[in-house]
Amino acid sequence: MPVNVELTERDRKLLEMLAELSMIKVENLSHIYETKAYYLKRIALLRKAHYVRRLKGYVMLGSKGIEYVRSIGLKRKGIPTAHGQKERVQKISDLYFNFLGTNWTFIDSRKIKEQRPSIYRSSIFLGLLIGRTEYAVYSIGKEPSKEKIDAVKSEQEKLHKLGIYRSIVFYESPEARKRYGIEGLGLKEQLLLPYPYGIELLKEHGSKDLIKEAAVKVYGSSLKEPSWKEADFSVGDKEVVVLILNDIEKIAKIKNYLILAQYRHTKATEIEILCLEEQKEMFKEMFPECSIKTIKEEELIKA
Repeated sequence: MPVNVELTERDRKLLEMLAELSMIKVENLSHIYETKAYYLKRIALLRKAHYVRRLKGYVMLGSKGIEYVRSIGLKRKGIPTAHGQKERVQKISDLYFNFLGTNWTFIDSRKIKEQRPSIYRSSIFLGLLIGRTEYAVYSIGKEPSKEKIDAVKSEQEKLHKLGIYRSIVFYESPEARKRYGIEGLGLKEQLLLPYPYGIELLKEHGSKDLIKEAAVKVYGSSLKEPSWKEADFSVGDKEVVVLILNDIEKIAKIKNYLILAQYRHTKATEIEILCLEEQKEMFKEMFPECSIKTIKEEELIKA
């Protein structure tokens, strides 16, 4: 038998958010209830009263919860039954909470498709990250198939038709990063970042120009406007490219430039890469002909 529960303001907020997001990870409920432990007791009670139900670490609307959102005129977004689609809905919900209370707003792709008729229903991006600029957000997970990677890249090549010029692709294993490769797609930025670790860098990037800040911390006042148009800065006779955000578009441009210089038998301008300490080996392997400078992540991210 369901128990009777008098809904609090936060309970109502939770039910309304579940109508919008479909599923919310249990630990993210602390953002709604603004407590560290009380929310677990509250969820147990709401579950007994059939307002919510649980599934593998996530909460979703129960029968009474569905009744409640209908009674206040809210349209509920259902939960897809297919495993891959359910995972997608979970990722969208997680990203919403990852950026909650930061300079960024993450907007669910389902909402965007309703608001912008020009966005194709079949689009596979998870949503838009909107703040000091705008990114389409994708995830390739841990073990992406070639078909999945091809589909993600193919869609990014068409983003300009929707007025979107930047993307973020999250990966969840070193193998996924390698499979994705370093192919430029003609975007202004194509950031390939680990999930969830890349979130902290992006949060910081939302409040300031992280590229410039990293360069200033390492090179100080010796920074000048770049001579090579694809570089970020010049320092002495070197062209500096800042790759802390692992921008594939920049990586592809360095690769193309070095190949072209070799093909033409011309002396390439010396390129120096500035990256995070943990990225050093990856870029050393990618660009043995470039010098590399590093910066610690904690120097860029507020404690």
